[in-house]
Amino acid sequence: MKSFLACFPGVLALIPLSGCHGLESRDALLSTVPSPSHTRRATIIQRQYVIDGKVENSPATYVLLSDDTGEPVYPSGVDFPAAQVVMKPAHCGPLKLTWNGDDDLIIVCDRCGLALAAAGNHANQLGKTKIEYEGFPESSSWETAPQASSSGSK
Repeated sequence: MKSFLACFPGVLALIPLSGCHGLESRDALLSTVPSPSHTRRATIIQRQYVIDGKVENSPATYVLLSDDTGEPVYPSGVDFPAAQVVMKPAHCGPLKLTWNGDDDLIIVCDRCGLALAAAGNHANQLGKTKIEYEGFPESSSWETAPQASSSGSK
């Protein structure tokens, strides 16, 4: 007599999912910019998780770099197998993407409120693509800015 699991191997794959209740994510494509020769593409995606019907209040921002195969295809909630993650900042406001030639990607903080040091891991080079960062403040918007010391006498 065969065991139950031998007859239904798919049941074994479903066991780890039995404890997961209503986890989903919603992705929003915020920006996508091809390099001038259309060989590479930079993309910004914002991912927000919904857990048990409640929307998480701090979405993750992904800045991705991939080969340009036309319009980007990133199914919601799926990892990015055809792309490299340039940076994944949390608590970040608007970012802009520009290219300075085919091998120089510039990520611009447009009042994003996030210090580059607080952005976590961020690449300076991926393959032959150099990555530059502009406009990031010295300290994040939720940090206290350093006070200028006053010297001299009245």
